[in-house]
Amino acid sequence: MSFRGHLIGKRLIFVCLSLTLIALLGVLADAAQAGPRPSYGSAYVPEVTTLPPFPTSTPEPVLTIAHLPRNSPRPLPIRITDGNCCPYPRWSSDSEWVMLFDAGEKGDAPGLYSIPKEGGSPTLLTERIGVYSQDWSLVAYTEAGAVYIERWADGDRWVVPSPGRRIFFSPSGNQIAWELGSSGIRHPDLRQQAIWLADVDGGAAREVVTVNGGHFIGWAAGEEAIVVYGRLAPDGPAGIWRVSTEDGAGRLLFEAEKPRSLLLSPAGGWLAFFMAFENQPDRNGLWIIGTDGSVKQHYSFIGAYRWRGEGQLLVIPQDLDAPGAYLWQIDIHEDIVWELTDPMLDALPIASNDWQPSPDGSVIVFRSSEDHNLWVFSLPELPLSP
Repeated sequence: MSFRGHLIGKRLIFVCLSLTLIALLGVLADAAQAGPRPSYGSAYVPEVTTLPPFPTSTPEPVLTIAHLPRNSPRPLPIRITDGNCCPYPRWSSDSEWVMLFDAGEKGDAPGLYSIPKEGGSPTLLTERIGVYSQDWSLVAYTEAGAVYIERWADGDRWVVPSPGRRIFFSPSGNQIAWELGSSGIRHPDLRQQAIWLADVDGGAAREVVTVNGGHFIGWAAGEEAIVVYGRLAPDGPAGIWRVSTEDGAGRLLFEAEKPRSLLLSPAGGWLAFFMAFENQPDRNGLWIIGTDGSVKQHYSFIGAYRWRGEGQLLVIPQDLDAPGAYLWQIDIHEDIVWELTDPMLDALPIASNDWQPSPDGSVIVFRSSEDHNLWVFSLPELPLSP
């Protein structure tokens, strides 16, 4: 080897060793903390208590399609807005009003608006924009670097000890949660998220658990546990975990590296998600699990989904040959898939997966891909058995 080649080789080795040392120092420095830890609340306890997984079995996917009686009425969608209004609709807790946020781009005052489900002009409810509780009675927002929760009906508000992070409300509105992410730049699979809980007034703030490469999902039924995704220890299994709000002990509900589109049911009893590009192809598809560890159900299809109620999941199957979107409903307890609409007769022109069922499960609202307005579609009432 020439002297020049020998010199180049030594330089390459030096560069590789330097890059390796820099990466190692970055990982060690970042692993030492999960973001700046506030001085309030309980002291941070790094120990992780991992309980054995729930002894659940995975049933073979069996798809039974149940059809509505032939004489069932076929409702038609009803348009409730005009003028290309409005994306991302939600529902009032009594299912009578469609709720939407307007940023004021068309000259209207920015804020929270409501529209009767029968249609009509939007009515401004409040100019306060933020994260609302499930019953819309509370809203969390930032102001001057602090996070406030306001009861917007009477204007009463208070500061909560979230250091500028987004607030999550529990279904009852009695608890809040936020995440503190690790500082520095690191791969998402290694990033740490410290999950903090507190009473809705900000009291009893404490860190419950730190997840590696994951995030907070929500509360399990009864709100005595939360559901998170990731690893509870850096070298532990990745998956979906049930974590006690009392002592941070975790139970593995479902082991998976990359569960997608995780969606808790309204009361937190069920979690829907789908798996794709798995090394074991028979794991791909839609999954529904009980957050108490009691049930795992697997369906080979995928699509968009929303909860109609506890144990009732609405699904728009991915069907590239269909003329439009159509609805199925999975009844978990009966293990039945109902065909609610016929794609050849009443396909729904839903734009960009922009649709929401009402809390009482009677209707859905969707934004049309044809005129970009909001439409309401009545869902059929199902018989007790197919």
